Amino acid sequence: MERIDKSNPDAWVAIEQSGYQPTFRNTKTLRGSGISTGFGKGVVMEDVLNPPAREVPRSEAKEEMQQNAYAMFSAGVHGHYLDMRVNSSSNRKTLTRLTQFFLFPMFLIVYFASRIGGLDWLEFDLFHSLFLGIMAALILYEFLKPIATPVRFNYKTQEVYAYHRGALYRIPWPECQISCMYAPHFMGVGGLAEAYNLNLWLYPEYCVNNKAPKHPIALILRTEIEDHTLNYNYWEYIRCFMTSGPSGIFHKERKYPHSMGWDIENTSLAKRIMFLPLTILILGLFAPARLYLWLNPFKIKWPKEVHEWTGEVRNWH
Repeated sequence: MERIDKSNPDAWVAIEQSGYQPTFRNTKTLRGSGISTGFGKGVVMEDVLNPPAREVPRSEAKEEMQQNAYAMFSAGVHGHYLDMRVNSSSNRKTLTRLTQFFLFPMFLIVYFASRIGGLDWLEFDLFHSLFLGIMAALILYEFLKPIATPVRFNYKTQEVYAYHRGALYRIPWPECQISCMYAPHFMGVGGLAEAYNLNLWLYPEYCVNNKAPKHPIALILRTEIEDHTLNYNYWEYIRCFMTSGPSGIFHKERKYPHSMGWDIENTSLAKRIMFLPLTILILGLFAPARLYLWLNPFKIKWPKEVHEWTGEVRNWH
């Protein structure tokens, strides 16, 4: 069921959630040859949030919103700068969910059917082995794919740093293009599902190493299906930090990188070791993206220029 009003071709209105009802307008001329979300209509429908930095009303308490945004999306507030994870890091679960909820049930059906056909319970033929191999390969690919650098927001210099596909961007905050884009996702037999991308637009003029494409591209900070609330919470956390600095937002200094969203820093080492197997099992079932972020050994590091602009070396993800 479509929940966005497209009766006005120049202003698509989504439903109200958490105190805000966004209106999406066509920014195709602003984005050039960027991403089309009109499916042949040649439109890019967005709710532009910056520039200028626009405050979005929230129905939840400011501190609660910021606590959730910090726990879910932030790689840490480090004095005068804030690192925020991108969608490919914090939302990495598509192939794992496909395996868990589609391929694995199919395998069980085939497995039990083959027992009726005469195979022993622990006997696997070539088809079973291939099925298991495909499932393992999908999960391992999603787990071992290198974790991207976060986006760094530097309050002191009022700059934003992004490292995407080998291109390094240094963007002045007053010129930083951030928007929430209406971007329906194809859900297989379920057809199209309403979805929203929170995008940081990377323009070639801000690339400092000449590796950017000639047209602006969208770095997806967060994708949400049907619910745009978390995208705007993510944005409000950034906006508050770049407007008021670290004193204006909720945060706590993390002692360990790759925090999983709860206070493991203040848990004793003995308890962390004791509950490690259970923690891995629970995260693997309910929050695989956090498990992969925590355990994946392959993480893309910042170029040395970012450490120079920041004033210290830090590669937390």
